[in-house]
Amino acid sequence: MISRAPLPPPPPPQEQSPWPDDHAAELAERARTMVELSRRGLSLGRLVALWLTGALAVLGWAAVGTAIQSFEGGGLGLMTGVVALGLAAFLLVPAAVAVGFWLSRGRVIRERLDAWARFAPEPVTDIRLGAHRRSVMWLLPSMLLCLVGIWVTGRALAEAGSGGAVGRESVTLGETAYALGLGVTLLVTGLLGLVPSVRHQYWSGGLMRPVLIRGGGGAHR
Repeated sequence: MISRAPLPPPPPPQEQSPWPDDHAAELAERARTMVELSRRGLSLGRLVALWLTGALAVLGWAAVGTAIQSFEGGGLGLMTGVVALGLAAFLLVPAAVAVGFWLSRGRVIRERLDAWARFAPEPVTDIRLGAHRRSVMWLLPSMLLCLVGIWVTGRALAEAGSGGAVGRESVTLGETAYALGLGVTLLVTGLLGLVPSVRHQYWSGGLMRPVLIRGGGGAHR
């Protein structure tokens, strides 16, 4: 599901162009490469990888909540708390590293799209560059995650401020920590999926407009 093939390379320097006398071939290769980069940037594999990383972080926050509750109980619970805290670090640290790699991969794709966009002044006419279906595939679930994340975070803060949920005397610190971690993780995961989708539509729409000369603006920015 997640492509392991190397990304298409950036464009060659103009003085080393393999199409010195064939501008049509140059534009065709430019369009083909940009469509492929767009496909890879908004692939289902990248989206699933983001969700799996978010799920790993949610498990880590669950371990944090368990650790805090164990510390609150004292006694033998202290040992359980230490183990749960270690498990939380074991889950949250790789999740953070995975997000870093995920963002780095996206940045490389954007930079190569930038470079190919500046390679020639002509607009790209291949409508596949817009990747509209892929953008919708990223957009809708990401919006849902954002909304759920906002709701969970808001409810956790409200319960912590009021002393507990309806029908309960109090809410523990561990429960609050987990709920906040869950809400923020869902919100951040949703935003990480939402922003590339919206940014790509804005960028590709500007690139495909029939203008003669574009400025040096960046792709996806």
